[in-house]
Amino acid sequence: MSTYTTLQKGAACMNCRRRKIRCDGQKPKCSSCQWEEDCEYKDTRASTQLHSLEDHISVLEARIHELESEFRSNASNAPPSNVQLSAPGIEYIPPILSNMLMHNFIHKSCSIGFFLHKIRFKNSVLNFGGETPTSALLNTSYLWGMHLSSSANPPEQEAILLSRALQSSTHALSENHPQKIIQCIQSKVLLATYFYRANRTVEGRYHATAAASLVLSSGMHKIRTSSHDVSRYHIAAFLNPLAPPSDAIEEGERINAFWTVLTLDAFWNTINGIPSSIPYTSPMARVDVPWPRMLEEYARTPFDPQFRSSHTIERFLSGVPDSNNSPRAIFAKAAILFERATFIGLELKNNRASQQSQASFSSLDTLIQRFIPSILPLDRTSETPLNYQLCMHSLAHAADIQLHISFTSQSTTSRTRVLRAAKAIADLIVTWSHVPEMEFVDPMLAVLWAMTCKIFIDESVRLQAMGSLLYARNEVRASCERVMAAMEGQPFPLMKHQLVLVRRAFANTAYS
Repeated sequence: MSTYTTLQKGAACMNCRRRKIRCDGQKPKCSSCQWEEDCEYKDTRASTQLHSLEDHISVLEARIHELESEFRSNASNAPPSNVQLSAPGIEYIPPILSNMLMHNFIHKSCSIGFFLHKIRFKNSVLNFGGETPTSALLNTSYLWGMHLSSSANPPEQEAILLSRALQSSTHALSENHPQKIIQCIQSKVLLATYFYRANRTVEGRYHATAAASLVLSSGMHKIRTSSHDVSRYHIAAFLNPLAPPSDAIEEGERINAFWTVLTLDAFWNTINGIPSSIPYTSPMARVDVPWPRMLEEYARTPFDPQFRSSHTIERFLSGVPDSNNSPRAIFAKAAILFERATFIGLELKNNRASQQSQASFSSLDTLIQRFIPSILPLDRTSETPLNYQLCMHSLAHAADIQLHISFTSQSTTSRTRVLRAAKAIADLIVTWSHVPEMEFVDPMLAVLWAMTCKIFIDESVRLQAMGSLLYARNEVRASCERVMAAMEGQPFPLMKHQLVLVRRAFANTAYS
């Protein structure tokens, strides 16, 4: 008679879990699978990371419920509305309105985290080819189409579309759709960006964390991995494994999905003082997927079937050159440098005597100085939207600021680097912020422009304390005012909030 040991929850082999029978966890074969092939066990390290993300999502959900309760309580005193919301799903929208909303959305989608193929998506919406998108993605696209409309729309209409997008997003993974996972990720990215832009950080972080959980659980960080145990890894570790892509474009969408989520998550988590939900510096979430490209590039020059990739981020951070200079890859690299610079700078500040921290600081400093000049200048004739290029450049310079900001009072070198980076961002703003293509900008720029203003404000205070010439102080003041003027031209909630903080700090300085 077999003696079964007590296993921890989730430690049974995959076959016993599927058959719902007892398992003793023996390897290579448990007692219940003696006539089967070797047992496969779930990768508990990857599972632990996913559970950690799920716990974080639960905490954020609880906070969102609190905010919604407060909103309903406040709304109960408001005049009744004659608009009634129906069940989740795709509500009827007149064709003229739906076409207008979709046009608004697709035209500016690159700057709000849209990573799917635009033409294929548009054709599927118009029933020209492919399966109609999930209700979650359609409703979220309509929401953004309304939000990006140049005409004034009643707030109630956008509120209705937001409610529909949230309801359908909740049920996205239960839809019977072959692309439900990647389209759910896309809808989560769009909702996260929407809430960050609206200065609703908790809800933004909730949807970004959900997207991070999905890209990890579907194994997108292991696309094209060179790991020898990749097939076993996929079966054992991924909760939402994807079918093989149908062509190069579909594979490209998945690659771009991963990097879009990592960029979004790394930036906003860094701003809020917490590590990325995708722990790319740890072995259990090692990123092997190739750097992203523009989707057209996947069709023009598809990967060789035998091409494999590994240690993508580790190789970049260690200074190993690569040939991918696609704008999407540059943007992802800039976000990684921004996140690494923030935390490595703080590590050295808290432990100046640490040789390891000093080495990490020096290595990253060298990489940033080599990276920034390698980025092509902004180009209005490029296929890449100008506002996307502006954010990409600004983020790279902001990484330089984050690495050195803690040492400006003790180091002339750090002070010079920070000022040079802030002036580079200000020059980009002066040159490009007024052009028509900048009607809409990535909400990241609200934070980056406010950061730039703070550099100038701090420098004006320092110059006055040093008794510097009035000309030098006026020059710094003018730089700050130019950035604030650009912020005034982008009156979305997060930008307005950041501008209020900047103006307050500006007014509180003796120089003002």
